[in-house]
Amino acid sequence: MLEFSMRKIFVTLLVLALMTAAGLAAGKVWLDSWAATANGISAPVDVTLVQGTGLRHLGASLEAKGVITSGFLFGLHVRRSGNYPRFQAGAYRFEGQINPRAVEQAFVEGKTYVPVVAQFTIPEGFTMHKIASRLAANKIGTVAGNYALMNNRALIRKLPGLGSTRAASVEGFLYPATYSFTKMPTPEAAITEMIAEFFKRLPPDYEARASAKKLTLLDAVNFASLIEMETLHEHEKILVSEVIWNRLRDGAPLGIDAALIYGIAGYDGDLRWKDLSDRKNPFNTRIYRGLPPSPIGSVTIASLEAVLKPAHEGNYYYVLMPGPEQQHHFSKNLSEHNEHVRQLVKSSRSEKEIQHGSEKSKRHKR
Repeated sequence: MLEFSMRKIFVTLLVLALMTAAGLAAGKVWLDSWAATANGISAPVDVTLVQGTGLRHLGASLEAKGVITSGFLFGLHVRRSGNYPRFQAGAYRFEGQINPRAVEQAFVEGKTYVPVVAQFTIPEGFTMHKIASRLAANKIGTVAGNYALMNNRALIRKLPGLGSTRAASVEGFLYPATYSFTKMPTPEAAITEMIAEFFKRLPPDYEARASAKKLTLLDAVNFASLIEMETLHEHEKILVSEVIWNRLRDGAPLGIDAALIYGIAGYDGDLRWKDLSDRKNPFNTRIYRGLPPSPIGSVTIASLEAVLKPAHEGNYYYVLMPGPEQQHHFSKNLSEHNEHVRQLVKSSRSEKEIQHGSEKSKRHKR
């Protein structure tokens, strides 16, 4: 009888142990699932972890701010991982869809948040004048001061990568991108950052490949700036490149009005006959042969690559197609090119007549 009772007690204890083990396993699976489930944060939440803060207090703070759904479960999860001693003090920002495991990892890796105090974007093709104004608009220097700095030979000579190019200004080397600063930059720091971005993105073998085509880096940037200003479409860049190469080969004027316009002080958007025939403008590529005296705007790596990899279709001319897409007709001979020019002129006249008729109709209705 005693033997039976002992056996019953043993079986009961065994069953309880198994139940407890099964419960723990199920609890672990559930907690893992909770830790991997994203929680949506509608607006950025800032959390500061002070050295010596207890895990319970941190969990409660994260829950109160909506970063996690349960401070208690976060505490269980972190205790089980043993990562809390690795949490790094500092200011953190959480936003969007984030799960508790990612929150834990942010503290472990010390992904602290430092607010951006200055941010600006430089579009493709922006000139130094426009960039100087963009910096000033973001409270970085003045337009005149920034522009003077961009032409400062002493600064250019000490800038990594640029000093050896014999460039007279930083034109073409201010890489088009978005720049963010956590400390208000000086104009020199902002300019240096843009040039550093250019050389960071430039392929390491680019100068050697350019040299194989008898181009210095400055020549290649100059060439690329023409491509950048002539087309908005990536697929057209190698086509524009071919036309420029063919004209350089033959010693023919490039006839690129974007360069001519760059050399017109205070250009008002209207290109006149006197501008087209102006010999005092060194950027007048209708008159002067070869590349212009300097780049005419910021360039992308895509345009720089197009310089070295032109198309081979035999094109010698291009002109805008009618329509808002700003694409071009490319031609191998002058007669074909002139026909495309006639189509563009005809289309432009039709558009003006439609606009004139529309305005006339409006006036009659008043």
